[in-house]
Amino acid sequence: DGMVRVLASKDTPHVRVFSVDVYEQEIPPGSRSARHWHMADEVAYVVSGRGESQQWEVEAEIAERYYARVAKEPTTWEFKADDTVYVPQNHQHVYVNTGDEPLRLLIAQNRLIKYLGYDTVVYLEDAPEFSGEQAAATATAVA
Repeated sequence: DGMVRVLASKDTPHVRVFSVDVYEQEIPPGSRSARHWHMADEVAYVVSGRGESQQWEVEAEIAERYYARVAKEPTTWEFKADDTVYVPQNHQHVYVNTGDEPLRLLIAQNRLIKYLGYDTVVYLEDAPEFSGEQAAATATAVA
């Protein structure tokens, strides 16, 4: 998903932020984040670089089961440094770096949705740089 640094979450009790999770994300030139889907809405502040946010709207119906209809084509929102990007709740999305320098984003997500039990992130497509072997090796080295 690019380089992600968690600044505030439920797992950072030393940080006094209770209603949002905050991340810093860096995406190399010519690359993109993983295509993923989560219930919490998010706002991204573009620290540096330029790119686009591709968002697939999801129509949902919650009955005895959860039913979702995902848009076939995304809407695309271009952005540059000092812009903000909004991703509505329950949308699939990707951040794409269209510039020639690293894209740096400061992302805040609504934690209330997560406290209600909707804290799963579904990864539909990995970022190009992701290697399962590398992640497994890192996890083994850390463990």
